[in-house]
Amino acid sequence: MARNSIIFLVMILSCWHVKASFACRYTVRDVAFVDLGDVPYRLFVFADEANEAEAGELEASVSRIAEEVLLDANAVIEFVDTAPEIDHPALKYATKVKHFPAVVAVGPEEETLTLKEGLSADASIAANELNQLCQAFVASPARQEMFAHLLGVHSVILVVDGTNAASNEATHAMIQQTIPQVEQSLEFLPKPIKEPPHVVHLTPQAAAEENVLLWALGMDPNPTEATRVALLFGRGRKLGPILRFPEDPHRRLIRSLAVVGQDCECGLDRRWMQGPMVPHRWATSDEKVAIEQLGFDPGNPLVKAEIDRILTRGPGSDGGRDAELEDALKIAPALSYQEIALDDLVTEETSPESEAVASPAAPANDGTEENLTAVVSQPSNAKRQRPPAVPAERVEQTGEEQGISPAGNWSYLFLIGSALVVVTIGLWILLRNGEGSA
Repeated sequence: MARNSIIFLVMILSCWHVKASFACRYTVRDVAFVDLGDVPYRLFVFADEANEAEAGELEASVSRIAEEVLLDANAVIEFVDTAPEIDHPALKYATKVKHFPAVVAVGPEEETLTLKEGLSADASIAANELNQLCQAFVASPARQEMFAHLLGVHSVILVVDGTNAASNEATHAMIQQTIPQVEQSLEFLPKPIKEPPHVVHLTPQAAAEENVLLWALGMDPNPTEATRVALLFGRGRKLGPILRFPEDPHRRLIRSLAVVGQDCECGLDRRWMQGPMVPHRWATSDEKVAIEQLGFDPGNPLVKAEIDRILTRGPGSDGGRDAELEDALKIAPALSYQEIALDDLVTEETSPESEAVASPAAPANDGTEENLTAVVSQPSNAKRQRPPAVPAERVEQTGEEQGISPAGNWSYLFLIGSALVVVTIGLWILLRNGEGSA
């Protein structure tokens, strides 16, 4: 009797841990450190060498660079001699090349960047030029600064100045106001992060030397009037769309930063975790530091399999473009806030108290100033006031427009079902023992 009672109590207590056992032990930031078979950048060296000896020497240089320069990088290199090759699949990337030998980079989405045309006719000099090009493709001053901080910080905010000085100044001020708000929330995240976002600033002159980085992020390497902001986290993954100020409202920056510390199995759109990585090196030493900092091995096949399972289900698992990403957070219960259109909150009766509370927010603005604490610093498990109810018609319409799928509640149903099963079995055991004693 006592033995069965102990078993019953153990089974009851196990119910309290069902939810914990099914909770994801990885955050969105953790996922960004894992390489799940990301398509590498491809470097094609196109040559039109009639001299077989010179072509062979350049091809040997390409093989040597692949082993020495790009071994630990998320980039591969291939030699293509256009003289004998007439149907090579990579020839479509050389249609705009006018001077050979040439080096063309191809990104994960088939975007191209011509690194250089007309390498030296001397094979040994061409090999040296090629080596320098490949070195610069996977490393640059801005990326070195990024990867020196990415393992310890919440994220990296890359600010590329435009030609509008007032916009540049306003954007920098806005970011400096946002970072302390993010810092206040770090200890309340599901998995606390030690350091707040780190800012990398590129002047127009510095940006001119970072054409590979800007191209990989989907930015025009040429100067623009707007100040552009890109967010990166994990192993140099792009976080959300490129922001342009003052055109974009401030809330877009806040939404993107709010994503980083969330549980990876929440109702968040999966595309936020699968942005492209910028070209970089990731050596064994970097992997060791990542294991110490993260508490798990991002290169472990079991970890990759578990995260791959998470990414293949839930909202946005079927992919999509960056333009749709920003809208996916307008209703996101997992992020502890909602955007509510005040014009839609029409009630027949309004108390004097509510009018008094609402009056400070009455002046209209362009959407660039918001209460940062309300969005960024509230953890998902923090106690907060209940927001005003939104008319059902408004919620349904917004969901349809954005293609939003609500967060799944399968874990709660499983918890309830498991508890009922355990209680039933326990009662059956107790009744059976009672009958045996009688």
